[in-house]
Amino acid sequence: MTERAQPVALVTGAGRGLGQAIAAMLHRDGYKVAVTDVDEGAAIAVAQSLSADGGTARAYRLDVSSAQQVTDVFASVARDLGLPDALVNNAGIYPSHSILDLPEAAWDSVLGINLKGPFLCSQAFARMRLAPTGGAIVNLASTAAFSARVGAAHYSASKAGLVMLTKSLAQELGPYGIRVNAVAPGLIEVDEGHVSAEYKETFVRMVPRSRIGRPEDVAAAVGFLLTHAADYINGECIVVDGGFLAGRSLLQSKPGAES
Repeated sequence: MTERAQPVALVTGAGRGLGQAIAAMLHRDGYKVAVTDVDEGAAIAVAQSLSADGGTARAYRLDVSSAQQVTDVFASVARDLGLPDALVNNAGIYPSHSILDLPEAAWDSVLGINLKGPFLCSQAFARMRLAPTGGAIVNLASTAAFSARVGAAHYSASKAGLVMLTKSLAQELGPYGIRVNAVAPGLIEVDEGHVSAEYKETFVRMVPRSRIGRPEDVAAAVGFLLTHAADYINGECIVVDGGFLAGRSLLQSKPGAES
């Protein structure tokens, strides 16, 4: 019996926050991890930290909105680590702007990173995985895809588009054995102090789970979708928000209720 090769995962935006937590989870699960980020220094720091615990992790600078950089980085990962078995499209930005003051450049930047980026990376991944077939993609969407937010028209549009891109990719790539799903986080406290005490207290009252989300909550959902246990899950979006959206929908359905 031949020994199964160690799987390879490529994570975008892995230099901090959710991407770092996801990269660490995949590393613990036995993947060789390609840590990519537009901030090369942050990517190197994460890769070095993971490698210090054993296993393999390598850093790559990647602007996901650049088709040429995506092509070059995927080729480098395939050469250095092997063909990626898993892709996690996590890179994203969230600059807040009123629709009246939203600059065209900000719209283009958010859509370029949050939506075009996953398209380019998924396309590169799929082209590599057609032969041999198989693999899995997880896109990081957001509850903003389902619930509009003031000051986030560009962000919400990008994440809603990403949910539909996920479904479209699942339809087209499923016959090749490539599954594509999404995870939609709610409010996640990435860093201590990232969320003010006042806001946290207000928000927690609206969350049935009675706490703010943690990066590990999101990483766990991503990890599950990449396992064989999720082999028949394709084109879905798992919401990780402690029940906030479900409760919000109930609140909005009551006559006279405030949202």
